[in-house]
Amino acid sequence: MMAAIFIAYAALIWLVFDKLRLIKLSLPLALVLAAVGPIFALFILVSMNNFHPSSSDARVFQRVVQIVPHITTPGRVQEIAAQPNTPIKKDDVLFKVDPQPFQIEVNRLEAALAAAQQAVPQLKSSLDQATAATEKATAQLNLARSDFERQQELFEKQVVAAAALDRYERNFQAAEQGVVGAKAAEERARQAYESNIGNENTTVAQVKQQLAQAKYNLEESVVRAPCSGYVTNLQLEAGAIVSAAASVMPFVCDRDERNRGFVVASFMQGAYLHISPGDYAEVVFPMYPGQVFAGKVITTIDATSEGQLSATGVLPGTSSSGEARFPVRIHLDKGDDLRLPAGTHGIAAVYTGNVQVAGIIRMALMRLTSWTNYLFFTS
Repeated sequence: MMAAIFIAYAALIWLVFDKLRLIKLSLPLALVLAAVGPIFALFILVSMNNFHPSSSDARVFQRVVQIVPHITTPGRVQEIAAQPNTPIKKDDVLFKVDPQPFQIEVNRLEAALAAAQQAVPQLKSSLDQATAATEKATAQLNLARSDFERQQELFEKQVVAAAALDRYERNFQAAEQGVVGAKAAEERARQAYESNIGNENTTVAQVKQQLAQAKYNLEESVVRAPCSGYVTNLQLEAGAIVSAAASVMPFVCDRDERNRGFVVASFMQGAYLHISPGDYAEVVFPMYPGQVFAGKVITTIDATSEGQLSATGVLPGTSSSGEARFPVRIHLDKGDDLRLPAGTHGIAAVYTGNVQVAGIIRMALMRLTSWTNYLFFTS
């Protein structure tokens, strides 16, 4: 860049003072020109780098979904329906996991649910039986109390012997214990019958939740496309064991209207501070030699991975090498219909409006770079 500025400056001096001889060159004027040239070049260079920065790290990104079978237990791949690098619609089948183990679990839990639902009336019968047993034990207790009290009166009148009174007392105590046991049994039966979540028995509700999970596993044994796009790097084969622990294929989603024509360029810290949303931008791609694509800065992202601290047991360090670069999202004016494969590399420049002469030189350099792409079209 500096060499190009000096060459242009030298060519201008040669044209004015030697070729056209518009001005006679003298020693003082030569010294002035020799001093002005480097100062002007340095001013232009500093202005371009700060107010009209460029980035050689402009890239096109695309959303990629890692396909992970959402099943709670590992399963064996039964069939691969997707073909690599072939357009696939949203919800089309990618591959199928053997559904037999999941179907067996569904059948088992359906039977368990039926048994749990049938047990509810039995719990009601058990509660009724325990309530009747409590009432019977209470009646026997009342009878034993009456007999004991009557025997006490007779004993005080010395009509019956002490042995007879002891026998009725033991019967009364046994009846009291019988009531305590009957009430405990009734309470257990009541808790078992009235153990509900909402208006549903807890056992029934628990089995229903397990059944819902089993049906979900059965449904998820058929893995479908999360969006319209295509599968690439398809290495999955029938017979492989898959689980929710690892991704089995990358799925590249088609760009929707919100993501078409976007380029992300990273800038150095000093230049990044002068970039604002709405600034005019230009991008040059080697795959499109001779063309400069105009655009606009959409967002500036005030965060990088170097500024993130993770929750670990290690103290924070400064092991990052090099200066952090901050990303800027640029939308190309004619990028919606432009074919830009994911990973496309280019050069981006942002014009902030300050020191316009430096911006003009930056535009000239961007166009020169685009034209030189004809010489390196195979790169």
